[in-house]
Amino acid sequence: MEAKVHTSALEESAIIERVARIVFSVRGTKPDYARLAGELEQAVPFDVFGVVLLRHDRQAARVTVCQREEDVWIARLHQRPLSDSMLEHVLQEPVLRVQDYPEGLDGSPADSGDALSPYHYLRSTLIAPLIVEDRVLGSLELGSTVLGTYADQNLQRLMNAFTRVLATAIESVQLGGNAAIQDRQRQALKDVTSALTAKKDLSTVLGYIVSGVSNALNVSSFLFLRDLHSNLLRLGAFSGLEQASLEQLFHPGTQISEKSIIWQTLKRRQPLESSDLENDERYVEQSVLTTKLGLRSIYCYPLIADASVYGGLVLCSTELGGFTPLKTDILTLFANQATVAIHNDILLASAYQRNRFQQTIAHLEQRLSHEEQELSAEQEREQLELLRQLRSDMQRTFGVNFGSLLNYIGSSLSTSQERDPQVTPDISMANLNGIVGTDQYAFPWSMPGSDLDQQLQVTSAENMVLLEHTADSALSNAAMLGELSRLITQLKQSTNWVKDAWFVIDTNGVCRYMNPAAQNLCKINLEAMTSSYNSMLWGLTLGQGLALHIENVFARLLSRMRNSDEVSSYLSAFMRERDYVHELRCVLTEELLDAQATEQENATDHYYKLTRYPLYTEQGGQLEANALQMQDVTEQVRDEKNRSALFSSVSHDLRTPLTTIKAAVTGLLEFGTVLDEQDRREVLEEIDSEADHLTILVSSLVELSRIEVGAFDLKKEWCDAVEIFYGVLPKVRRVLGNRTLRTQFQSHMSLIYADHTYLGSVLLNLVENAARHSQDHSDILVAIDIFKEDSIEKLHVQVQDHGIGIPENKREQVFTAFQAQEQGYGNGLALAICKRIVEAHQGAIWVEGTEGGGSCFVFTLPVHPHSTKHAIGA
Repeated sequence: MEAKVHTSALEESAIIERVARIVFSVRGTKPDYARLAGELEQAVPFDVFGVVLLRHDRQAARVTVCQREEDVWIARLHQRPLSDSMLEHVLQEPVLRVQDYPEGLDGSPADSGDALSPYHYLRSTLIAPLIVEDRVLGSLELGSTVLGTYADQNLQRLMNAFTRVLATAIESVQLGGNAAIQDRQRQALKDVTSALTAKKDLSTVLGYIVSGVSNALNVSSFLFLRDLHSNLLRLGAFSGLEQASLEQLFHPGTQISEKSIIWQTLKRRQPLESSDLENDERYVEQSVLTTKLGLRSIYCYPLIADASVYGGLVLCSTELGGFTPLKTDILTLFANQATVAIHNDILLASAYQRNRFQQTIAHLEQRLSHEEQELSAEQEREQLELLRQLRSDMQRTFGVNFGSLLNYIGSSLSTSQERDPQVTPDISMANLNGIVGTDQYAFPWSMPGSDLDQQLQVTSAENMVLLEHTADSALSNAAMLGELSRLITQLKQSTNWVKDAWFVIDTNGVCRYMNPAAQNLCKINLEAMTSSYNSMLWGLTLGQGLALHIENVFARLLSRMRNSDEVSSYLSAFMRERDYVHELRCVLTEELLDAQATEQENATDHYYKLTRYPLYTEQGGQLEANALQMQDVTEQVRDEKNRSALFSSVSHDLRTPLTTIKAAVTGLLEFGTVLDEQDRREVLEEIDSEADHLTILVSSLVELSRIEVGAFDLKKEWCDAVEIFYGVLPKVRRVLGNRTLRTQFQSHMSLIYADHTYLGSVLLNLVENAARHSQDHSDILVAIDIFKEDSIEKLHVQVQDHGIGIPENKREQVFTAFQAQEQGYGNGLALAICKRIVEAHQGAIWVEGTEGGGSCFVFTLPVHPHSTKHAIGA
């Protein structure tokens, strides 16, 4: 392909306009990158076209590569870990990258591109970030076989404009895709509801559920059922998968391996997921799923009601990477629908079996009531047949043989002589559990005054009410989750779905949804709660019948919150559309609080920010629920406190020398004051000393600020550590006073690769700190040597004083700005600067205790620049 050079601004504008039309014409719930490549090649030169997007969990890159095959552009998708990828570099530094390869492209994905690295015949590459506002979605990668294709500045400017258009389109697709998914979810759940209310058979309802999952989430799905008696599995319904392979998996003669994800799901009675099934060491026997069906991601959800596991609903995809948390939450809604449908089908089947059994008893009783008449041989045969049928129905319906029942009656019931004639014996299934086992669907044998058919109709009607209630609840939850999905998409940069706790609370204050982080924080297992049949029908409860009200959800947390009253008031406002606080901070302790400990904060406390977001219905804009985000802001609060301490200490330290200078200058200027030469000199020396102190303090503040914002650059070179020390020694002598400085240097030390100026600053700060906290006439030791650690040569420096010493539990804090100064253990600014400089050299700094009191500050640096990876400088 020939390289094109674009020089006309008018032509560039026309190309961008054309590109915009192309991009927005091919977008859909899934962008058609192959078509986009075919349209775009008319304006921009390339032989390989790639789009790399950050996966939802920010742990991997989704790579789409487009190549021309027989005049048709073909797109292929794969994923790779984010670590050691080009996308990782793009996220850290989102700039346009152009590279030529005269000998052909050569390098790892991190060096040459996640999409382009396999194509060694390429000679020129362009990698541009896809940015919307300040958010990096991924990157565009173009490769050409022509050397210098992307060297032209005008073409690079054009590509920057194009990628902005493409990034906007991709984000629009993602938002539009989310909206389309929510529309499909609602329609699928409505279809299920229609099937339930139309009293369709179980297989039809399950078919609606599985196809609904596939349509709503745009993936494949299947449902399998477990026979409660034989424990065998069978295929219930499927969508988007090959029937023959699935039927082979659930063939009656096929044993499900204990090392399969299906078997493990049923055994553990909890959802299981694999994002790379073929290479997942937990589930090694998956040949049908991986080889024949080509599945790579799978999410298996058990269908559980009370103590019974009915089967599982499975979400599957041929792509790596698993499924988003919201997709698995939507699957849970469909799984609950399936569980309810299966459970009620069993109830209806049990009711019909009881009806048949009771009819047989009634028929037999009617025949036996004519015992005073002599029976013919034919009538005797009919009675015998009725007894055989009763025995068979007894075994089939209740799992107990006729002889066991009669033995139980003979041993358990009182005789007519023993029993009060006014008391009717209680013969019910509740009293027969000892011989038939636990029967969770037990009905009384006899229902006086009721017609059996009428009872079955009532039972069926009640079941339909339960099913409709569950469907309506699922529809409502789907709508709420849809709104939550849109909200999280909008808050993309200010929330972390994995770490932040999210709740959805309806207008009655009932918690309708909690993400895994919220469940973990509140110590609530929703999966265990939803396994209860009644909870699926009538709403979740927290033990002892407590409704899942938001205040009950937070009950355990409130007992550990220092501002629990304030938080309780904040939560109670969730049932009011107006008059509420948008944000609130709370303090959470490690242990339960008593009345005296609510005010005093300590270092183990965690700080959370609670933020409320109203969720409105799509039609009508009515308040439907509130989303509550609970975000851990502990580090932010601690930074704020340190910053406050910094400002407080700075204002004090600045005020002290200024006050001294002001007093001295005022004395000199005071009218009528006459000073001899010695007094005048002492005053001027005091002004000079305080001005130097002020200069050092301001310089330290400026230096720390530059370090904190990442604006300092190490200029490394080979240098002598001992020479650096002697270079700062004249500055040290002013603070030594009558203290003695001793040195202990290793002879013939290697040169080190470091920043001469910054390393001198570290030595100066450490010696000055030692001098300030050492007693008069005491020694300060500075020792420098080179040693080896794990075959790596390191510079080893010690600065030892005989001061007040630092408690072991406070030693880490002395390197935090002004923490040391507050505690009287050191100059916080100086020590904080030392820590930043040492760490920028890939070194480490710490403080140790010494015998007889005092402290020893130690730091190490790698001698050679290639002995470790450099994060800054070099």
